[in-house]
Amino acid sequence: MMVTPAFGPDPRRAAAKVAVTRGWGTSSAELVLGMPSQFVGPPEHIAEQMLSRRDRFGFTYYQVSDAVMEAFAPVIPLLTS
Repeated sequence: MMVTPAFGPDPRRAAAKVAVTRGWGTSSAELVLGMPSQFVGPPEHIAEQMLSRRDRFGFTYYQVSDAVMEAFAPVIPLLTS
């Protein structure tokens, strides 16, 4: 699954930013938070989301765009510990 991370200290604010960027409006932040391919918040929160969705949906393989690969790097050690 190709994932789209949105980093920031506040997951709801990061989700709202994703929603606005895509033209959905800030009221769609809750929808973004529930999308299996969207990961929002600080690296620790994103790692928790990934592990939770693995357990819930069975996702075991993720792809991250090379455009966000460096920003995503801090999440990797949190998944392997």
